[in-house]
Amino acid sequence: MLGSIGCIIAIIFMVIAIFKGLHPLVAALIATLIAILTNTAPVWETLIEGYGSGMVGFIKNYIIMFFLGAAFGELMTQSGFARSIALKLVDIFGSRRGVLIVVVTTWILSYSGISVFVIIFTIYPIALYVLQQSDIPKKIIPGIVNLGAGTLTMTMLPGTPALTNVIPTQYLGTTIYAAPILGIILSIICAFLGLTYLNWLANQWKKKGEHFQPGPNDMVEPITEEVRAKTPNFALAFVPILIIFFGNLLFVRMGLSSAAAVCASLLLSNCYVAASNWYRIEHSKKIESLNKGASSAIMAILNTASIVGFAGAIQNFGSFQNFLNIATGIKISPLLSAVIAMDIICAITASSSGGIAIWGQLLGQHFLDIGVNPQALHRLTSIAAGTLDSLPHAGPNATFMAVCGLKYSEGYPPVFVITCIIPLICQFLGVALASIGIC
Repeated sequence: MLGSIGCIIAIIFMVIAIFKGLHPLVAALIATLIAILTNTAPVWETLIEGYGSGMVGFIKNYIIMFFLGAAFGELMTQSGFARSIALKLVDIFGSRRGVLIVVVTTWILSYSGISVFVIIFTIYPIALYVLQQSDIPKKIIPGIVNLGAGTLTMTMLPGTPALTNVIPTQYLGTTIYAAPILGIILSIICAFLGLTYLNWLANQWKKKGEHFQPGPNDMVEPITEEVRAKTPNFALAFVPILIIFFGNLLFVRMGLSSAAAVCASLLLSNCYVAASNWYRIEHSKKIESLNKGASSAIMAILNTASIVGFAGAIQNFGSFQNFLNIATGIKISPLLSAVIAMDIICAITASSSGGIAIWGQLLGQHFLDIGVNPQALHRLTSIAAGTLDSLPHAGPNATFMAVCGLKYSEGYPPVFVITCIIPLICQFLGVALASIGIC
């Protein structure tokens, strides 16, 4: 019992500490120590083999992707390509639809299989110019990007290549197109609720006199006729996005892993942007883009990995199994029980992919054996994996705040509504729909 209480206290502490501005590494280490001591686990061994291994494993898997993504964002900015894309989208949709523009662009990138960790680097410079035209504070960016990449195309839409949709196939015998009708219905509901909320929030900020204000490290020029005249051609500027989109699809078909495919696509895009703007970008800016990309990548991945280490430390505790026993022991419908179990696991591990893998190993066969429809089980547990994994101690949140230069108190509230509240509504609505045969 003490161990379970300790894990809860550790998570609550970490959430509050990070939200209040404590560095993720400090908050995660203190939270890990609280969990270790209350579970009477060996301190040094758990810190090294649990926390350290979890942190190092994440860095090992994603450091190249983070660097290439950060460098891409910098080159898109220095070349003027990000501004060109933003201006064209504003011309097409209108400056009043800034939220929609960024959500659609994010959705395109995400559905091509690009990780949310990379998308924030790619979208951020474009979003800055779009929001400048719409005069919306940039603290809305994490919420916007999460609507496109952290809900719709990560867990709900059938066919998405996101890990959260791929992993269940290994345990349930399904495909990534599981429960297509249910997934599409919930995607539409999520998109409607998310866009309604974000546009309402932007209008509320405007009524309070808040306007777009770039951060000290944001390079955003005022959009004048002279600036428009110097802006690169949109067709040339959009090519890097197409390279990422189609390159990722091609490399996956060639047998590369999802991570390797994204890295290869990003490398090609970086080469294209650099080569097509070799004389447009000053020599010092070329080096600066690479250096700044490296610095941004290191900062973002260390912040994220610091939190991932916490999950690595506690997932082998006996108290963690207690949470699973509580979730599966509740006398409710099996499908609802499966969804709640996933909520609990992902809230603790702060990882949708990690949480759904743990769920699959420990509980997947159990729910199949008691007759739960595997199609509905796949879709709804995938959605559940993408809900409470997004509490403040989740790794992607640390990346988002670092890239956008925002405090948690500024950028996280919209994220909580978009990635926790709305998906929770969708998951319980999905259980109700599945119970009447919609799948």
